[in-house]
Amino acid sequence: MQVLTCIAMKSRQKEERASRSTRDRILDSALQTFAESGFKDATTKKIARRAKVNEVTIFRQFESKKALFTAVMTERSPVNQVQKAVSFDVKMPIEELMFRNVKTVLGVLRGSKHLYMVILGDVWRLPKPKGFAPFLPISRGLDFLSAFFQMLMDAGKIRRTDPRILARAWMGTIQFYFLSGDILGAEKLTQAEEDRTIREFIEIFLNGLRTEK
Repeated sequence: MQVLTCIAMKSRQKEERASRSTRDRILDSALQTFAESGFKDATTKKIARRAKVNEVTIFRQFESKKALFTAVMTERSPVNQVQKAVSFDVKMPIEELMFRNVKTVLGVLRGSKHLYMVILGDVWRLPKPKGFAPFLPISRGLDFLSAFFQMLMDAGKIRRTDPRILARAWMGTIQFYFLSGDILGAEKLTQAEEDRTIREFIEIFLNGLRTEK
């Protein structure tokens, strides 16, 4: 009996791994196809062809193209990687902590350009069904960054103010830097120039522009 139970468990685990692999292929394919074709023209046939699965397999995993789109936005969000990769070491000098985290975030964003194209191309046009908007990467990023600034306030590193306003200001700075340079190609900096720019962003953000009187 135990042998049969063990065999059944291994069989279920094998099926789950195969299903997860198929789901991942579909999500990766959908992300690229949404980025290239837009939501309207990214047909499930195109997505299935790229994922090397039958179209019916997509609808076994996701009830609709909109559900697939939502899954892409949540499961392939760069916020997931950022949350795992950034540092929360409040013992570190705040300038160095922010610098390291910006470098980490830029690395994640540069590996997520397909999702960025989806956001720029389609998210603003699509209807927001109940429960969908809070899972958008930018909204989740604001929540996460707000919590980060709240942590810095609690540690006495920065003065107390509205952490969500801080999050919007800082995210706007870094996102625009990435958007203008990496997506639009408006300005390409060397590594040394980028590092100096980031440190200057941090200096302005933390200390402002006023001269002391």
